[in-house]
Amino acid sequence: MSDNPVKAIGGAAVPTTWSALEYSVFRSFWVFSFFAFIGASMQTVGGGWLMTELDPSPARVALVQAAFSLSAFAMGLPAGVIADLIDRRWVMLGALGGLMLFAGILGAVTLSGRITPNALIILTFFFGLSAAAITPAMQATMPDLVPREQLASALTLNGMNNSVARAVGPALAGLILGAWGAGWMFVINVFAFIGLFIVIALWRDRAMPERVPGVRFHHALGEGLRFMARERPLRQLLIKMGLNFLMISVLLALVPSVAATLLDGRPQTLGLLLAFFGVGSVAGSFILSALYRHISRSRVIDLATLSHAIAVVIIGFSSHKYLSAFATFLAGLSWTAIMTSMNIVAQMLLPARIRARGLSINMVNMMGSLAVGSAVWGVIAESYGLRNAFYMAAIAGLLMTILTSRFKLLEELESSQADEQAKGAS
Repeated sequence: MSDNPVKAIGGAAVPTTWSALEYSVFRSFWVFSFFAFIGASMQTVGGGWLMTELDPSPARVALVQAAFSLSAFAMGLPAGVIADLIDRRWVMLGALGGLMLFAGILGAVTLSGRITPNALIILTFFFGLSAAAITPAMQATMPDLVPREQLASALTLNGMNNSVARAVGPALAGLILGAWGAGWMFVINVFAFIGLFIVIALWRDRAMPERVPGVRFHHALGEGLRFMARERPLRQLLIKMGLNFLMISVLLALVPSVAATLLDGRPQTLGLLLAFFGVGSVAGSFILSALYRHISRSRVIDLATLSHAIAVVIIGFSSHKYLSAFATFLAGLSWTAIMTSMNIVAQMLLPARIRARGLSINMVNMMGSLAVGSAVWGVIAESYGLRNAFYMAAIAGLLMTILTSRFKLLEELESSQADEQAKGAS
């Protein structure tokens, strides 16, 4: 039996889920980005739990996730433009340095006993700025690591990596929080980003993206915004993404409060819930390719939004941690289906010269919705109760799916390409 992950059909190589791992540079990125993803997930879990100890108000707890999302909203567009104008390697190295710096500062301040709710929110915001700075550069680098026919494999593997980290990171964070507290967890977290920093620093054999000399920042930004506004599938993607993440932000914003008040109040329970979210994300990565063979990516997004609404209802209803863990599993599966499908659509629609800008606009849209949604659901939970906030979010998710179900994202492009091929053949 061959170890080659590329299947041969009729003499032609057909990429599979694992085939992008044949390329050594991508493989190195993939392995060490896994540890970086773990670090990012541990940081958000630790920040949310620490806030429940400093101030258990659901609105305050939700502000930790809101600060992280708001930082991505603020940095997203500049990060995308910069990644299209200068060497992405330097962008990624600078951002990884920032992640290590702010994780270390937060750990030192927490261990010294000087941490306050406002300081936690501010440092979370700056950590999020660094995370936002690296995201468009890394996403736009994916097509440089593998041939175009392997891009879907690379993106799926990258999403799977993130998903597994969402399972491992929270579980590990829960153990460290229970054993040593948030301060040491933040300090340990610094080491999660070192491997990827070294891989990028040593990467030399890379293709430089085409750039027009003398292009100014605001001109490049304007070009990206005009392109996204001009193309109807991209406009529809932005609308669908914005509404979607406004609704599903409720889970990440309020899950620390769920563990602290609706369940048994232990940090290990928060780790359990988010670990099951990660396991669900992994399961979503494995079933996506089968779903794509039968239904469009637009329909996958709609179905995933409905299943996320069901998960949210269960969390609002449940008082048992294992039932809530099942619900977060379902939510994680749905989250991966939504994220991966939207990312593939954007990658396929965007030309290489403005790919980072287009992806950053997507990220700004998503993180802005997460920031606004997190703050809104926190206020609703404070005013009307935690369970009612989850019920309202589920109803809103169902309504959003109905409103955007007519949108066709990648299907229009694939249809036009098929028509062009048919005309060429005739």
